Amino acid sequence: MKRVVCLVIVVCAAALLGCSTAYHTYRSDIWAGKSMLDEGEYSQAREDFIEAAKAEPAEPASYALAATASYKMNDLQAASRSITEAVKRDNHSDAYIRILGYKALILLRQGREKEGLDALHAYIVAYEREYGPQNVRKVRAVWRSAHIDLPALESVLDGQIAVYESDMQQFRSSGTGWFAEKYGPTTPSTSR
Repeated sequence: MKRVVCLVIVVCAAALLGCSTAYHTYRSDIWAGKSMLDEGEYSQAREDFIEAAKAEPAEPASYALAATASYKMNDLQAASRSITEAVKRDNHSDAYIRILGYKALILLRQGREKEGLDALHAYIVAYEREYGPQNVRKVRAVWRSAHIDLPALESVLDGQIAVYESDMQQFRSSGTGWFAEKYGPTTPSTSR
């Protein structure tokens, strides 16, 4: 009996350590990929995000970020595959604004205007829900217009996504900021 209990403890400890190690690898790869993305090193960023997805395949952020890097490399097939994987895994995660924005950009760049505009509308609704209508005026104007300036739209979406992710990171790490004012303060999340 003593052996069985010891074996169960060892197996559980190994499983917990494996989860912790996988999540640490995921976070490390996400951080490295974001650094490369910020530096315009899209190929390396995408590799880092793919490695993060391997470490934590259920996390949608790594796929959304890989889609972003692929889009910026003009690899629309890879961008489309990655954003599809992100959509499958997302359940209103911290990555959902990026997912909605890049889904729209990818579809529009592929020439799938109706689907792209529908996706852009979903982005507008989601962003407006978080920040209010005054913050989506530029995007709404593009959505309503007959002419879509894709580089300008990408620039606006990148800025909005950066604000959202920064505000969400502040909220998650310190329980303060925009989302604390909106939803109330929270206990900062800790690593797994």
